[in-house]
Amino acid sequence: MACPKEAIVERGERPVFRWLERGSGEAVLLLHGLIGQMDHWDCVLDGLADRCRSLALSLPFLDEKLQETSIDGIARYVVDFLDALDIGRAVVGGNSLGGHVALELTLRYPERVSGLILTGSSGLMERSFTRALPRRPSTEYVRRELEAVFYDASLVTPEWVEAVRTIVTTPSSALRVLRLARAAKRHNVRDWLGGVAVPTLLIWGREDRVTPPEIAQRFLTLLPDAQLWFLSHCGHAPMLEQPESFSDIVTAWLSETRSRRPTATSPVRDRR
Repeated sequence: MACPKEAIVERGERPVFRWLERGSGEAVLLLHGLIGQMDHWDCVLDGLADRCRSLALSLPFLDEKLQETSIDGIARYVVDFLDALDIGRAVVGGNSLGGHVALELTLRYPERVSGLILTGSSGLMERSFTRALPRRPSTEYVRRELEAVFYDASLVTPEWVEAVRTIVTTPSSALRVLRLARAAKRHNVRDWLGGVAVPTLLIWGREDRVTPPEIAQRFLTLLPDAQLWFLSHCGHAPMLEQPESFSDIVTAWLSETRSRRPTATSPVRDRR
């Protein structure tokens, strides 16, 4: 199992990045959701290790040092990460809000993205964890909301419930969660999806209650070059519930679309 890695962008005052990494070759960068963690991609990284350089970045959704709570702000953070590792282009994917960030990255920085993977992505519509968040959520409330994310509720551990409860009952982090959830809701990408110029892979759980299957169908219709796979007995986080199937689909798609995806280029260090 790979250990977390760290790098510092040596350009002004930039944050420390934390990520997991396996394999070598073409970079495939995977992004977690608002209440997710980079290690939620752990098994998928294992499954992709023989095919590519797979990475899972910890996103600073709750980092108070990142003052801007916006989708674009997080996307710029991801670009800085690519710069730090001298990755010119990458296949970028994400789950839930991480998918939304991957979309923003693809639209705003198309020269950095060679392919797009979306799974349970926001951007069109989602039933957010924060839609009716009580002022002081109980442990039981948090557990019920997390269990609604999965087909297999046993994936919700007491440790994860407590970690999320701490986040949503701590004023500073709870405020960031609400701001990011509202920013995602306002930032609807429908009118821009036709501008996505790279192949896109959609992997969705048939039992997804957060971004239901009809949302996946809508993405499929609006994206110029997309294919959609549904996984049965699977909810909003296919990379956790069906990691082997998820990895197999990604591996086949990487091979199939190789000739249609742009090749890697050197990052532009002085963009700003």
